Amino acid sequence: MASFVAAASPSRAEPLPPAAETGECSLEGAVPATVAAVDEDFELLLDDGRRAALAGLDFPPREMAELRAAIRSRLSSWLVGRDIFLGAFASTLDRWGRAPARIYASPADGGDAVPLTSVAAALLSAGEARFRPDPTAAACAKAYLAAEAPARDAGVGLWSRPEFRPIDVSAPGAVEDLKRRKGMIVVLGAIRSVGESRRAFYLNFGDKWRDSFTVVILRRNLAVFGQIEPRSLVGRRARVRGLIETGARIEIATPAEIEFVDGVPSR
Repeated sequence: MASFVAAASPSRAEPLPPAAETGECSLEGAVPATVAAVDEDFELLLDDGRRAALAGLDFPPREMAELRAAIRSRLSSWLVGRDIFLGAFASTLDRWGRAPARIYASPADGGDAVPLTSVAAALLSAGEARFRPDPTAAACAKAYLAAEAPARDAGVGLWSRPEFRPIDVSAPGAVEDLKRRKGMIVVLGAIRSVGESRRAFYLNFGDKWRDSFTVVILRRNLAVFGQIEPRSLVGRRARVRGLIETGARIEIATPAEIEFVDGVPSR
């Protein structure tokens, strides 16, 4: 717990910028609401009976009960009883009856005159959550990744713990480590080769594809990635996040699940 600072709202070295007024990931279209409680799944229970989910965020798993409780306590101290602005990512509720949403609130240590800020960005910048590439939160992927980056790169909050740090697939034992993982992981490495079948492309991060980390892109999803030609990615260094499959594979379906970090612009 030492990596977290007890505070009324997530701690961060620099104040977050005000929420954007227009655009897909902005205050545009957001409506006022009041938070009655934050439940054990980090859903916001509103005083009118609605439930809002902080789409695009990955919190510690249930097995880490103490860590989850600490983050939930700080989030509750910040938001419960306060007015927020809620922007729904979809016109309908999800299958659990929640509104996947972006949430905005004034910082807990500021007055009413303080500009609203993104709750998700605050949690990400404090290292109290990781960005999860939910399709519903695609509009905010760029902003959320930017908010997460300083905490991730500095090893702050969750990123200070081995369970959450990016896994460098070139490190000894990395592939065996991946095979033991569950849930969302973040992997860093260079694409060494590209394979293909009638169904998919396979980005291999090792010389022996059977014994290396592999990213799977189904052919039917390839158009979502724009003009990227899979074979042109050989040699590119990438950061990939998603749910680990059997063995050491991740299937990705959106651009938010793979970032190229070698300074070469994507086509």
